[in-house]
Amino acid sequence: MLDRTPLRIEVLTADATTVQVALSGDLDYVTVAQLSALTLAPGYRSLDMDLSGLLFIDSSGLAALIRLANVANAEKASFRVTALTPYLRNLLRMTALDQLFNVPRE
Repeated sequence: MLDRTPLRIEVLTADATTVQVALSGDLDYVTVAQLSALTLAPGYRSLDMDLSGLLFIDSSGLAALIRLANVANAEKASFRVTALTPYLRNLLRMTALDQLFNVPRE
């Protein structure tokens, strides 16, 4: 049996136009529904994702992040990753998602 770490989603509103979402644990086919169910109030201009607490992510987790980026784009809001681990930075770079997610350079 695989060790699993539950996904935790923390949503903070920095100001009226910025939503900050911090993810921790595993984002995979078992937990991705939690992130897919995330709803954001209209009117935000920036969706900032803190992925520094993610221990594991699979292709369904990456797809969920792409969907969030597309939702933000449809709302004319920016989507960016503000914090991540070296593992995730490498993964996003290898999949070219670092460009889509506006990952800051090291």
